[in-house]
This record gives sequence, C-alpha cells and structure tokens, in this order.
Amino acid sequence: MGLFRIIPSQGAHKEKPRLPEDEESGPDVVSAVIGEYGRWQLLMTFLLSLFSFPCTFHIFLPTFTAKATKYWCQRPENLSIVSLDRWINYSQPNDACYVRSLTENVTAASIMNWTAPEIPLFQKCQEWGFDRSEVGDTIISEWNLVCDKENLTSLAEVVFLIGVGIGGVVGGWISDRFGRKRILMAMSVAQSALAILSLLVSSYMQYVAVRLIMGLVSVSVVYAAFVLSVELVGGKWVTIAGVCNFFPLPLAYVIVSLLSMVMPNWRDLQLALSLPGCLLIVLWFVLPESPRWLLSMGRTQEAKVILEKAAKFNNKQLPVDIDKLLLVYKIDTKTEDPSVFMLLRGYLLKRTICLFVAWFAMTIAYYGLLLNIGNFNLGNLHVTSIILAVVEIPAIGLSIPILLKAGRRFPIFITMVVCGLACVASEILSISFENPWAMISCLMVGKFAIGATNMMLPIFTAELYPTVVRNLGVGVSQISSGLALICIPYLWRLTAFNEHLPMVTIAAMSAAGGATILALPDTTNGKAKVSTESVPSSNGTYTTTDDRGR
Repeated sequence: MGLFRIIPSQGAHKEKPRLPEDEESGPDVVSAVIGEYGRWQLLMTFLLSLFSFPCTFHIFLPTFTAKATKYWCQRPENLSIVSLDRWINYSQPNDACYVRSLTENVTAASIMNWTAPEIPLFQKCQEWGFDRSEVGDTIISEWNLVCDKENLTSLAEVVFLIGVGIGGVVGGWISDRFGRKRILMAMSVAQSALAILSLLVSSYMQYVAVRLIMGLVSVSVVYAAFVLSVELVGGKWVTIAGVCNFFPLPLAYVIVSLLSMVMPNWRDLQLALSLPGCLLIVLWFVLPESPRWLLSMGRTQEAKVILEKAAKFNNKQLPVDIDKLLLVYKIDTKTEDPSVFMLLRGYLLKRTICLFVAWFAMTIAYYGLLLNIGNFNLGNLHVTSIILAVVEIPAIGLSIPILLKAGRRFPIFITMVVCGLACVASEILSISFENPWAMISCLMVGKFAIGATNMMLPIFTAELYPTVVRNLGVGVSQISSGLALICIPYLWRLTAFNEHLPMVTIAAMSAAGGATILALPDTTNGKAKVSTESVPSSNGTYTTTDDRGR
C-alpha cells in the first residue's frame, strides 16, 4: 500500500509543506515482506470476493420480488365460472381500481351471453387477482400495492437506496477508524440477520424498515471487502484484485434470475438467497485485518504477525531488517481521526466533487439499465436478465488489460460515452424496427460498456485517496451513488412526458459523467500525478497518501 507519513506543520518548518516524493523512490514495505501477489493474496482476495454475492442478491431481488404484473378486481364467488377476460371486460372497462356495481340481475350466465345490464355505477375494488405467469407471489400481490397504494411499490427500494447512501459514509468512516475486518464481519452478520428477519415481517411498513437498514449494511460490506482486497496486494495486482472483486456481480444476477424461475414466490426466493450470506460469517477465523491499515494506525506488532503468516504461506523469506522496514510506518505526530472534512481540503476537494458527479452518472446508467429490465418489455424477463448479465463477464475480464495498459481516465470516459451512444441507438432502432432483438443488441453493448465502467471506477476512486481516508472517500462517493439510486425507481415515470425520455436521460448522464472524468488525474500503475498541495488537517499537520494515488 505504500507509506503513510505525517509532514510537520508550518509552525515547525518554515518551508512550504509539500507532498512526499513519488512512491517509486520509497519501498512498498508490505509487498517487500510478502510479495506483491502470491498464494496467500490469491486465497484472501477470492474469499473476500464472495461477500459480493449476498449484497448483489439483495440489490437485484426486487427485479422479481417487486415486479409489476397485470392485475384485476377479483370475481365474486358466485361469478367464479365467468372467464377472466369476459369478467374484466364487463366489470372493469376503465381500470382495475374500480369495479361495476352488481345487482341481483347480474348472473354468470348473463355476463357470458352478453345480456348483463351495464349499470353506470362503480365502487372501489377491495380485492385483486394477479397474473402469475412470469413471477409468483410478490410484495405487490401480498400487500395489494396497486391503485391508490401503487406509489408504495417504490418506497421499499427508495429507502433501501437511502440506506446505501448513508451506509456509504457511515460504513466508510467506521471502517477507516476501527478496521476493515471488524466492520466487514459485523455488517455481514447484520446483513444475514436482516435477510432472515425480512421473511418474518407481517406488514409492508415492517418490510420497508428492514430494507432501509439492509441498504445501510450492504454497501458497508461491499466496500469494506473491496478496500481490504486492494490493500492486501501490490503493484499491478492492485488493479487485478480490485476488478476480480466484482466478478461475482454478473454471476449473482444469473443466480437470482435462475432461482426465480424455480422459486417464483418472493419469500421462498428471499430465503434461498439469504442462506449463503450466513455461511460467510465463519471467515472471521480466516480473513486478516489489513496490514497496511494497521501500519497506518501505528499498530506495527499486529501487522508484523499477519505479514509473518502471509510470508510463510507464500514461501517467502522474511527480510532480516523487517522491524526496521516496518518502523517507516511509525506515526510520529498525532493526527486527527478520519473526517469527511479532510476530503474537502486542498487537491482532494476537486477530486471529491468530480467523483461525486461521475458516480451519480455511472449509477444512473448502470442501474437504470439493470433494474429496469422489466420496463423494456422485451419478452421473457428471466431470459433478458440473464443475457444482460452475461455480457458483463467479458466486460470485467477486458477491464483488467485496459486498466493495466491504458490507464484509468480515458477507458472510463470511452466506456461511458459508448453506453450513452448505445442507449440512443436502442431508441432509434425501437422506432425504426419492431424486432426486439435489435434493441436487445444495443442494450447488450450499453450494458457491456457501463459494466466495464462499473469495474474501473471503484479502482480509480480508491487510487485517488490516501489509506487513512480511503474507505471514507469511497464511501462519500456512495452518497452520490445513493442519490442516483433513489431516482432509479422513478426513472421510467418520465415516459409520461415522452416514451423515449428515460433512455435519453441515461444517455445524457452517461456522457456527462464520462466528460467529468477527464478533469481528474490519471493513476496508471496505481499512482496519480503528484499535486503541488498537501491536505491540511485541523491540527496543523499535513497528511499524505500512499501508492494508491495522491
């Protein structure tokens, strides 16, 4: 991870505070002890990637558990023999929220032979039936979230995504302060408990409350695992480990899609996807704390124990001067605790603002395509979901050589612009051709491109922040992401103004986000260009970054 130093305040030295020299002039102590990548790092980063599965399950579940389907006002018991189409045509000529008043003269026979009197009086429907041909019982059918309750359908996901925004900051702060492993495991336990609790709720508002807390803990799990992964490796493996941490995402989408075909009822699906998260709790006894974080906190002996075990697992001889090497990390000036205000000073202010915009745009594009698959009306929901998930797998794999050879800025810019162009092309083709596969092909290109962005942007973000505020910096980006996610459930309501407006919005946001990335420094080989400023802390010291970027 590199060095974490404190540069004395200007009161102690009159010369202008400056950032340390480029990291190439100083050793990466952790990599010098255990190697940049070995069997130990391979095992740990693989295990950490598993935490992405339950988190992705809970994000993608509403695609099926909250799927809006056709509904109608239920037939009275004495009219149960009337065909459904005939009943809907007679009793609900306008919509399923109001049903025609029935008199004694209205019988099953009269409705079926078209002689039933059409009384122009309607009353509010109290009980509905739902089309279960594509999905089974959903939260909509269980709690009758239709008609005047229709707006409540999005409430559970809105509060979940509010929780994501809050958890991005809170989880990042406590992880930077108390350690990656503690927060990762604590939030993982909470996530599993909440997943089981959601099966026991008896009302929709109880379900909403559970989803709120679930969003908060889920994002903490994802990013604690991600940051810990990149802090266990060195050199080019930072990029590789970071990208590979996201391989479970498309696999999780496929698993949810396949399981929803076998288990169409939402409670059964929720239970099946909650159990794997419980098994990850045993990794407490296997996973280490980040040695780089321990060193940055001055806990040298704890870091040394972990490094000795890792070196032994990697069959690497410990340096004879390991104690002297680790002393480089010793903190000689007490700094303030990690604070969000540290991100709003010096050169980090510009990076925080640009990343805020970029994350908002990327989230709108990525999740706008992912979570609105059902709104495209492109045939079978499960097949379409699987197709758009599978295209992400090569996107992730392709991200690795691109990041290693072409840097970060331009690949992210290009993929976001390509996604925007693909969205525009899909709308043009939907107007010119009635073949849904033409639109699916464009969506595949857009999903491939923004899927690559979704892999590269977290790497880029982590490289732009120093160790002591890295989780906090990544977490603050999640405020932006959370705000964007809150908009996702309402994105398709823009069709009230124009049917093409949702996709045009996604295209415009994606292109704008790509342009914003160009204002940031590149971090090829994990290093940003050296700034001429330092980041002042409130106590007069100047904190610097490590080899993840300045």
